[in-house]
Amino acid sequence: MLNSEAQRSKRSHRSGPLIISALVAALGAGASAQAQDITYQIYQTSTTPIVSSGEVSPLSVTESGTITTNGTIGVLNTSDIVSWNLSLTDQYNPSYDVTLTPSNSGIPGGVIGNALSASATALSFNYNDAGAGFAIQAFSPGFYSGYAYVCYQATQGACAQGDTIVPNYYAVDGVQVALTGTQNLNNPPPTTSAPEIDSASAMSAGTLLLGTLVVLRGRRSHKFIGAAITAE
Repeated sequence: MLNSEAQRSKRSHRSGPLIISALVAALGAGASAQAQDITYQIYQTSTTPIVSSGEVSPLSVTESGTITTNGTIGVLNTSDIVSWNLSLTDQYNPSYDVTLTPSNSGIPGGVIGNALSASATALSFNYNDAGAGFAIQAFSPGFYSGYAYVCYQATQGACAQGDTIVPNYYAVDGVQVALTGTQNLNNPPPTTSAPEIDSASAMSAGTLLLGTLVVLRGRRSHKFIGAAITAE
């Protein structure tokens, strides 16, 4: 009896470290999954100038690209933004175009407020969260210079409410995308889909086509028979 108890005790001591190791590995795997970066598609466009005079006319500016976070779900802070690749495109003046990346731009003032948030599939901004803001601007000629930036701004902030897109200079080709409420930062234009054909119309068209083929086939047969008779 004592020997049996001793053997069970030994087996228990031997399996203890294995169980602990398995638990540590599982926790580590969970932490790794939570820390995985997420890349979000970004798209905004506008033809509305920021200032009423002095800007190039006509005006059409687009922001497209990606923003990458550290995988945090919910409200984001400055440290949660790990990378970005945003092309600011002036549709009428390509010489003004610029692409902002961490190598040539930064986040002036950091992410302000609680308006910027992330889900597993979308990056959003609450444009009604008074004072909240988030901008990315080129290092040259510098932060707050008015050159080469995109700014997501709620009410009562440094930028106009909505998205401000400036490939060159705010008074030359800066545009505003006026937005309110919580919006997905990826708002591509709607795609034009092919018109749908209802089943009744499709059946009628099929019947007509089949009838046409039968008639043509009949005519072709009579023609061949006539030619054969003539040859005789």
